[in-house]
Amino acid sequence: ELDEVRAEIDRLAQITIAYLVVLSIASFLLGAHALTSTSFPTLIAPALIGFSGSAVAALTSCLDRYATGFERENGTPYPEAATGQKFNRRFSRWLFVRPFLGALVAPVFIWGLSHFTQNPREFVSSADTLGFTAFMAGLLAKSVLDLIKNLFKNVFRT
Repeated sequence: ELDEVRAEIDRLAQITIAYLVVLSIASFLLGAHALTSTSFPTLIAPALIGFSGSAVAALTSCLDRYATGFERENGTPYPEAATGQKFNRRFSRWLFVRPFLGALVAPVFIWGLSHFTQNPREFVSSADTLGFTAFMAGLLAKSVLDLIKNLFKNVFRT
């Protein structure tokens, strides 16, 4: 039974890794194309590139945990000596959803930056700057959201 559980978690990890690789590459390429195309709405390119950045962040997190080991539903690690964060079924659900954070955070982050820079037209009109910023916003989407949540907690004591 233990080998079945381990095999099932291993299979889930493989599916998660493949999903994240395909999504990160596809959304990056489509986003890069959207940056230079006039047939896409302006919001699509940063959303796709942010999605890609967040998918890459999820992929690295998945690979780190997979390399460390697995955790069964009852919390026991495999291999038994495994320490630190391990891949498990519950965490895989987070990895499947995480790229969508980047798709939302990247455009909002860019909107915010465009309001706080002296020359927002230069900032928003440059495909290179826009693409880089969208990717980084997606890559750091979870960290940015955590920082903002903590800021509001500390400032407003909520």
